[in-house]
Amino acid sequence: MSYNISSGGGTGSSALDVVKVNQFKAGFSEAFQQTDVRLVDSFRMETQDSEYAYYDRIGMAEEMKEDITRYGDNPQSEVSFDRRRTQTRNYELGKYIEPKDLTRVLTDPTAPVISQMRHSGHRKMDDIVRDNIFGTAYAGKAGATPITYASTNSGKITVGNLSKGASNPITTVGDYQLDAGDVEGIDIAVDYNPGGAATNSGITLDKLKAVRYTMMRLEAISQEEVLDVWLGASQFEQLLGIDKVINSDYAVRKSLAEGNITTFMGFRFRHFERLKGAGTSGDPRQCIIAKKEALIFSQAKSLSLDIWKDTGKKNIPYVYFALQADAVRMHGECVAKLNCLD
Repeated sequence: MSYNISSGGGTGSSALDVVKVNQFKAGFSEAFQQTDVRLVDSFRMETQDSEYAYYDRIGMAEEMKEDITRYGDNPQSEVSFDRRRTQTRNYELGKYIEPKDLTRVLTDPTAPVISQMRHSGHRKMDDIVRDNIFGTAYAGKAGATPITYASTNSGKITVGNLSKGASNPITTVGDYQLDAGDVEGIDIAVDYNPGGAATNSGITLDKLKAVRYTMMRLEAISQEEVLDVWLGASQFEQLLGIDKVINSDYAVRKSLAEGNITTFMGFRFRHFERLKGAGTSGDPRQCIIAKKEALIFSQAKSLSLDIWKDTGKKNIPYVYFALQADAVRMHGECVAKLNCLD
């Protein structure tokens, strides 16, 4: 049995009422939860010294042209530059440690409480990435131009106009829908079913193949590149029901025997239960597929701990965690939203 060491919004001796001496044999048992970062470490991390920071991007050079003129002028071409903006927000979490609790348990609760609060900070960092990977990015010299993410169109692969590619541009034809305006990214509809009627589904090989094909067409990935995919438990269960995934003829590892799918078809599957969406047809689970270059996580103040004694509370210890951070999507061509039923 595990115990969530929390006061439920209160402070003082009531904070650890559920903790009894006979329930502790060798330290505290932690509640089951996400304890480490799952998303942040997979993307580019930066620090900033002010509320706003700007990250420059460089575009493509123009196509070379044949030189057919003798003694002509030197050619002049343009390479586009733009930037993306982060605006940090402040997050905090605090907790009093009641000295009376020290006489009621066999283990000093300070360290486990700090550990639980640190886990909360890690989850918040991941939430910042999750909320911004498909959110609105701000571009332009002053970061005032909103760049939205591609919308969902029934039965379609939707690509934002800014991500349509150059060598073999995406157009609205067949399975593809091009989103006009300042829009970027790739969206795979929950009912995407190539060659058949639009049908709501969980994760499928057709959806995964659509992402890989689209990113290769946009020249966002190379043919040997492995993409990270963040899935919920339901999507992992769905993968174990796909014959080609669990069949040893198609995979090096025997996924069914181990009950664990790690890689298949150029994708690396990673567990993240805090994905957006309820997993229904009206609010599908928003699984994330992205490269490291897709997003920047920027911190003005990294997750930090401070402890002091509050003279206004009988000089009892107070534990305080703080974080000042934001994230911004840098490139929509290497980000895909995979909409799935649970």
